[in-house]
Amino acid sequence: MLNIAILSAKGGTGKTTLAIALAHQYALANPKREVVLIDADNQGNVAISLNLSSENTLGAYLHQATSTLDFIRYRPDIPFYVVESGRMHLYEAEKRMHRQERPETYIKENLLQEFDSRALVIWDLPPTLSLINDNVLYFADFIIIPTHTDYLSLTGISNLVAYLDYFRARHGVSAHLLGIAITLHRENVTQNRINRQSLEAAFPDLMFRTSIPISTAIATAAQNHQTPLESPDSRARNFYKSLVKEVHQRMIRHQEAHG
Repeated sequence: MLNIAILSAKGGTGKTTLAIALAHQYALANPKREVVLIDADNQGNVAISLNLSSENTLGAYLHQATSTLDFIRYRPDIPFYVVESGRMHLYEAEKRMHRQERPETYIKENLLQEFDSRALVIWDLPPTLSLINDNVLYFADFIIIPTHTDYLSLTGISNLVAYLDYFRARHGVSAHLLGIAITLHRENVTQNRINRQSLEAAFPDLMFRTSIPISTAIATAAQNHQTPLESPDSRARNFYKSLVKEVHQRMIRHQEAHG
């Protein structure tokens, strides 16, 4: 099983859109492999964006309100599966997790057995430091940090990277940071360009080359309950395809280097 965590310290960074694009592209490229997108954010934006709903959600399962977990197939021709967050159930589940002897291992011990051993699982995490995030970081293979190029997003990246270093050292886990992806960018705004350059200077080995521009086409795709790779705008589709390709290449290089 391969687990990819999409992690952000701030909301509105394009986190969910990136998670959906990854699930879409990987499902098309690996039709015989189970690709699952887990909405672990109690805002429930994955299900809202894709117009999906279920009763046996992540929150309900972790809260032990159900013994069944629903895997909702997005479309027959785009074969990735979604596990809905459950919103308030997920909030209640997190309180239950806090009462455990080892709260940071609750998801690993109580959920991962539901997935195929060869599955690719993408986790759309809440935009904050939380026990849900700690649980996923405990077993995640790879992490991607999406960001704006506005000032507030910029200042949060260093803190988030520092927290990842602390978490890995404390728990002895790998949770390899694949990189930082600029997923909402205005190249024609001087301050945004300066912020992008600051990120590149601070994290030269972590920045993905592809920057996703702020796009009406991408926003419209979500409103139409489509993935960004279904956008009628070929330019918008190609930006995400390019970013997913970079993610894949970095994963392959890391696996080759570390076995």
